[in-house]
Amino acid sequence: MNKDQREGIKEELKGFVNKGVGSITGNEGRKAKGEAQITTGDNRKELGDQTDNIEKGKVDPGNPSNL
Repeated sequence: MNKDQREGIKEELKGFVNKGVGSITGNEGRKAKGEAQITTGDNRKELGDQTDNIEKGKVDPGNPSNL
């Protein structure tokens, strides 16, 4: 697991926490921040997956079936 994959997962987890707390407390700003963090984390994790596939020599690194 490379750095982008780890950081992406951490960002997603922070997003899930913020979204949950925002939903419970009715804080729409925190809920929106959590949703943004989830998206950002997912994108960074995807970057890490593709980088990992490139290092492994996959023909189509963006194809999820290569995992």
